[in-house]
Amino acid sequence: MSMNSTRHAAQERDYSTLLSLFIQLVDSQAGRKIPAGDAWLNDAQVLATKLFQHLVSMQSLANGATVAHKGAPSIFFIDHASVKVVARAALETYLVFYYLYGSSDLSLCQFRYKTWKLGGLADRQKFDIFMQEHRTVLLRERASIERLAHEIEGSPHITDYSAKQRIKLLEGEWRTGSGWADLGKSAGFHEAYFRNIYSYLCGYSHASYLSALQVGQARSLDDQKMLTHFVLGIGVVLMAHFAFSYSSRFESASAVLNADPDAKATAERWRFGPDDMAAVYVKMKDSSRVGGAD
Repeated sequence: MSMNSTRHAAQERDYSTLLSLFIQLVDSQAGRKIPAGDAWLNDAQVLATKLFQHLVSMQSLANGATVAHKGAPSIFFIDHASVKVVARAALETYLVFYYLYGSSDLSLCQFRYKTWKLGGLADRQKFDIFMQEHRTVLLRERASIERLAHEIEGSPHITDYSAKQRIKLLEGEWRTGSGWADLGKSAGFHEAYFRNIYSYLCGYSHASYLSALQVGQARSLDDQKMLTHFVLGIGVVLMAHFAFSYSSRFESASAVLNADPDAKATAERWRFGPDDMAAVYVKMKDSSRVGGAD
């Protein structure tokens, strides 16, 4: 077995280990009552579910696909392009989770949650609607938007924004003043590494020329596997970060994490901080030159 094969096999084992840990952590909150006034914490579970489903989809896509032609299986390929599209969604989902729930300042978390919720409701107000039941929903949500806007304006955290930013915030632009790279940095990712990886994944989501070029070049299964394992590595890192950020928010999850030292060690090994990622970033740049990612 080659060194790359050994490394890929180890990564696949860690991916499965951290998926199992993910389930245990989120399940630790199942059936637990949320205290009055803390209903906003319920959406932490929804975001966790969204992230988990993306991660499972990435793993499933990495197994490859066979397409039947004229009644017989004839085409087998690994859709590394779709793995990257889903990986971008997973990355953004984790960043939103961390932005909303990762701070030790609970009042800041609540403030950010309200701006995020207002943003989603405001987006739906822009949809073209044709059914009366949908008009009723939008009318009801306008009242929620007004209430959220009032609470946001009355929060001491609003002073962290300029006058122009406050207007945009109340219009629903919850990331006002923070791009995805800023959210990545605050979540503990190396800034240059994040920008490079995120730009690469976005290229696949938006069908850039380079993404089409790389799909055309990766004709062999070995190339497709290489490009897929590279992205699955991002999934492992996300799960490792999630294990600790989720556990820091929910005591029940922290108990689960500490009760499984092997899984915790795996998460710790993959929870790269900025200093760790500085070295990884250099290696990834070298790898991408060889693989044609640049």
